[in-house]
Amino acid sequence: MEIRRSYCGLCHPRCGMLLHIEDGKVVKITGDPDHPISRGVLCERGRLMLDHLYHPQRLDYPLKSVGEKGEGKWERITWDQALDEIAEKLSGLKEQFGAETLTFTHGTKRTYHWDCRRFFNLFGSPNTCGVNTICMCPSYATEYATYGGMVMASDVPATKCIVLWGCNASKSKPVGLYPQILHARKNGAKLIVVDPRKTKEVEKADLWLQIRPGTDLALLLGWIRYIIVNDLYDREFVSNWTVGFEDLKEAVESYTPEKVAELTKIPVDLIIESVRLYATSNPAVIPFGLGIDKQGVNATQCARAKAILRAITGNLEISGGEIFSCAGEVGKIRDLEFLELNEQISAEQRAKQLGADQYPFFGFPGWEMNSAASKKLPEGYVMPPEAWHSNLAHARAVMDAILTGKPYPVTAAITLANNPLLALPNTKKVFKALKALKLYVVMEYYMTPSAAMADYVLPAATTVEQPEMWLTGGFCVAGPQGIDKIGERRSSYDFYRGLGLRLGQKDFWPWETMEEVYDYCLEPVGLTFKQLGEQNGFFGAREYKRYEKFGFGTPSGKVELKSSIFEELGAEPLPVYREPVWSPESADEELTRNYPLILTTGSRYMPMYHSEQRQIEKARKKVPDPLVTLHPETADKLGLVEGDWAVISTPLGSIRQKVKVSDAVGPDLVDCQHSWWFPERSSTLPELFGVFESNANVLCPDDAEFCSPEIGSWPHSALMCRVEKETTATKQS
Repeated sequence: MEIRRSYCGLCHPRCGMLLHIEDGKVVKITGDPDHPISRGVLCERGRLMLDHLYHPQRLDYPLKSVGEKGEGKWERITWDQALDEIAEKLSGLKEQFGAETLTFTHGTKRTYHWDCRRFFNLFGSPNTCGVNTICMCPSYATEYATYGGMVMASDVPATKCIVLWGCNASKSKPVGLYPQILHARKNGAKLIVVDPRKTKEVEKADLWLQIRPGTDLALLLGWIRYIIVNDLYDREFVSNWTVGFEDLKEAVESYTPEKVAELTKIPVDLIIESVRLYATSNPAVIPFGLGIDKQGVNATQCARAKAILRAITGNLEISGGEIFSCAGEVGKIRDLEFLELNEQISAEQRAKQLGADQYPFFGFPGWEMNSAASKKLPEGYVMPPEAWHSNLAHARAVMDAILTGKPYPVTAAITLANNPLLALPNTKKVFKALKALKLYVVMEYYMTPSAAMADYVLPAATTVEQPEMWLTGGFCVAGPQGIDKIGERRSSYDFYRGLGLRLGQKDFWPWETMEEVYDYCLEPVGLTFKQLGEQNGFFGAREYKRYEKFGFGTPSGKVELKSSIFEELGAEPLPVYREPVWSPESADEELTRNYPLILTTGSRYMPMYHSEQRQIEKARKKVPDPLVTLHPETADKLGLVEGDWAVISTPLGSIRQKVKVSDAVGPDLVDCQHSWWFPERSSTLPELFGVFESNANVLCPDDAEFCSPEIGSWPHSALMCRVEKETTATKQS
């Protein structure tokens, strides 16, 4: 038996894998004990790789629709035919409507991403969009504006206090962050969990703050006020390395423990105990958690408030604290932003970016300001802000343009590593938009609801069928390609390069393979991709408090507690709390009567990852049906028992899910699993894999009043709903 090294990519980390091969076929997959980061550990999801690699429903060759959208009539074609026809159609649409007529929907990282941005910049379209608006990127862009980079809790075992704020690490980061938390706890670190749900982390916590969904910003502002009023902040750091402290002090003055308790429903004494524990434990960390990014109106300012907390307590760029600078020579490696070729898209085309008029901070204007500030720092000190992370068209504006032709026609779209019918809010509007496109191209592992609406569906290579370079601010590790590509599967680089060569971009795609791209990236540190793999990674020596030499990558060169970038772009420069629109505290009597419960969606559950893994038998055996979790009292009041099917409704629509009864949620909270569809169902309309039946995004609005005014983050939680037992009548309706 031959054993080859490769890596997993079924979520964000690139954990090491060993492929056990007999007669040219992988028969077993285990963790790579020599991998310098994952050290042999694979999570439940990673252990599904073998099933995923050879699944009978995998797409293995290009398909062209020969019927109406959603009719399910396909013709097998070659890659050359597919790329020739797509390029010809794009060229014609560009000539008729301009390059901006093409859009793209992002997903979580299965592809290389920079290649998409490179292609779009060269083509001339500013309209890449997707889930970035609610997934880490609000924190990413905001932290760049505040102190010039996004922090990573890179030395958690050395910290003294961990605040898990909307972060269910045991489900979302079971190989990386979660074991580090357990290690830190053994070392004596304190653990605070802020979450409306009783997660596994709560069982291990010193303090649990069971917050009312959507009020996190009020608690953050209350913590900031308490730290300032009680002189618990780092006076030296604040005095020497921040701007806007007095303005901040004034802005948070009204957020007393009593007011915050009233807003968040957390007892006053628990608010005080938790903030004192965080402020007096140095170093301390607040690892990234998705819970805050997906709550709508307050999402961006929550990210600002977290960044401010880190700064005023002196937890930036210290051992065991929050780091954003690059370690040693790691910063010399040519990164994703370098590969994006953002300089190739003209100012005229940048100005056409959809949604940037309403949300300039998350479009070219904000990204350009973050980039300009970052470039004042020495090269290699901090990774510059990537455009695909923090410079997006807004999905609502894109869908509206497709449907209305205003402000200009959007007629073509490409989707990779994404399933917009399951990923974006207001699902029925997204469906109408996909149906209206003149050209829709999807590259996928399987036929999904979104792919079923496409004109061309192209087979995507599994991560073990393509190489990867895992680059962070602290290390660079090779993910070798484990096996030859099966059938006619290809990587996103193959797709974009092939398309680019046909559209006059030949000079900008000089590398035939991704290994050649990585050789180019590693050139400044004197390595090839092969050598990187042979030496099992490249690690830089960590230095702390380098801001004392170089300052921060902001316009002022300091941590901007009051953001000049936000202010210049018309956003609130200091955090301001807003009550969610659909909220028991702000809704009118009729809305509250009709929708008396608080809805949250988007909670992580293994082994599923967003809309993936639904085809895999082992995964469905563990989670066969979409689940809605209700408190025992609530279920009893509604006449529901475990296993019943219930109808969950908001003013936007209704779905059905199976009832799970648990005290992990409070009596007023409803927790719906997200991203459900049914690969075993018909792929054709009107069923379309049951995409409208149990999909939580059917319930979630995207109108501007629900979204954060700074970047347009839409809400997947902090909404209002009602739950009813499903009857024959409700099922038929």
